[in-house]
Amino acid sequence: MVGWAGDGFPIYVRFGYRDATDPTSGIIDVQSSYQLRSGTRGSGPGGDYDGTYVEDYEYISRGGDLDESNGRFGVTPEYPDGTYYYVLTEAFPAIPRFFNAPIDPTFEKVGR
Repeated sequence: MVGWAGDGFPIYVRFGYRDATDPTSGIIDVQSSYQLRSGTRGSGPGGDYDGTYVEDYEYISRGGDLDESNGRFGVTPEYPDGTYYYVLTEAFPAIPRFFNAPIDPTFEKVGR
């Protein structure tokens, strides 16, 4: 665990249990469910989808271990009863691009 997101859920780096709810299932390098699109961009800069732009990727439900927010529900050493958590991954998006729940008001910048 490396910290908490603005919505209060923990953030982990790369590794998790193979079966998110079974700590005896072994450790894996958790994979994002985003994949590089195939073909050529229809608008914008043109060219092949090559990973240069965020739009080059698409979310494939169950394409990996994580949901669209790059998180999942599971048990962790710190949360043996389970919690939703985000994962920083090696592949795109590496850092989650949006939150799964509303941002806690204490996370918002106030004033200057």
